[in-house]
Formats: sequence, C-alpha cells, structure tokens
Amino acid sequence: MSTLTFKHSGTTGDLIYSLPIVKYFGGGEFYLHLNQVDWIGRYYYGAKPNPFHQGRMRVPDFDFLAPLMEQQDYISKFEILDPKVTEITHNLDRFRPAFVGHPGNYVDIYADAFGITDPDTKTQLRSTAWLTVANPKTIEDRDVVINRTDRWIPEEHNPQWSQWRSEGIEQRAVFIGLEDEYLKFKAATGWDIPYQKTRTLLEVAEYIAGAGQFIGNQSAALAVAIGLGHPSILCEARRDLPRERNECYFSNQTNISYF
Repeated sequence: MSTLTFKHSGTTGDLIYSLPIVKYFGGGEFYLHLNQVDWIGRYYYGAKPNPFHQGRMRVPDFDFLAPLMEQQDYISKFEILDPKVTEITHNLDRFRPAFVGHPGNYVDIYADAFGITDPDTKTQLRSTAWLTVANPKTIEDRDVVINRTDRWIPEEHNPQWSQWRSEGIEQRAVFIGLEDEYLKFKAATGWDIPYQKTRTLLEVAEYIAGAGQFIGNQSAALAVAIGLGHPSILCEARRDLPRERNECYFSNQTNISYF
C-alpha cells in the first residue's frame, strides 16, 4: 500500500483544523508549502494582502509547528515541501474554495471539500480529539490558560472579562502566546496575570492540555484546544458574522462555550 501524502500552505490554525481529515484517511506524510499565504488569499478570495498573513508560513513557522506535528502517531513525516514534488495525494488547500460562504466550522469545510457528507461521520470528525501530547504541563496555582490574539477581538470592551475578574478567575490564570499579545491583553482587560513564554506549538499544547480551562479568541491556540478535545473551552467569538456562519463555531459540543 502506497504512503499517502498531504500538503498544506497554512496558516497555523487552518492547518491544525485539517488534521481530522488526515487522520480520517489513515495519515501519512505531511508537507508544508511555504510562502504561499498571500498568494492564496488573492487567488481564492480576491483579497488584498491580509496584514495578519503577511510574512507568514516561512521556515520559522515550520519550526514552530514541527514538534507538535511529529508527536502525532498518524503523521509519519513532517517536512517542508520540495517545489519539485508534484505528486501529492491530498492537497488540503482544497478547503479554500469551499470556505467562501460556507455555513459551518473548519472541520465541516474540510470534510465537504473531500466529499465526506455523511452527518454521523462529520459529527465524529468534529467531536473526536485529533491531537495528543505526551507530557501535559501545569503551573502551580494557575489552572486557567488564556490566549488572546489581535485578530477577531471586538473593538468595544467585552464585559465578560470584568465579570470573570470579579469572580476571582484572574488569580488562577496565566497567559500564553506572544509577549505583545500579553501586554495588549493586560491593557484591554486590566488583568494582572503572569506570562508563560512558549517556544513551539507543542509547548502551547502541553500547557493547554495541563490546564483545567482554556479561554481564548479565534486563534491557533483555540484550534489546538479543540484538537485536544479539552473538556472546558471558552471562546471569545468574532462579532462580524452570525454564530452559525462562524468557522470556529462547533455546535452541539458541550465542552465549548462562546462569549
């Protein structure tokens, strides 16, 4: 039996959400196609260069992803795509045409792109964990892990953060992500919590896996939390789309709540 090969151009969260499909087909070799994100946005969506995508999916992004990808037992190899390679059995970028106007989450979009239409199968793909980590990490007295990026956050203050602060969650929380995101989070919410630096996406996954709760907006860290099947996820959802059209909205999953 020949080895299946999978290709993806990113970004990080998009790639993580593709993994249920990789696992569904039995896994194989996974190749990251570098330096394609800006071109893909223009080609598929007619979009102007997205400032959140510019300069993304280069060698440092591969290095950031590799330790987590290599720990998944259904991925036999994770490498940068050689431009000379033309034979790929599963081009995961096929999800992009289906993404435009699709009334569902990322996993459903990938499933539809690859002809998986059975409702029970799609439910299983969404609800079954597709990421594992060997060594979850915990931080003493900090059982709530927070990640909040610049993207998809509301312009106005979300009062939920003030409510949680009054309930004492601030005293149990730690922030993971980029340091500038941490500083912006503190300024926006008034929370004074410690910062835990993470060097790779595997470390992000280890801290999320070891936490009692994950709180975050729509980011790669959220994709990781969902992929791990974390039992308690609170997602700060984007406000510019109805909930049912949100690509990160996983309906009927009791482990995820949205605010």
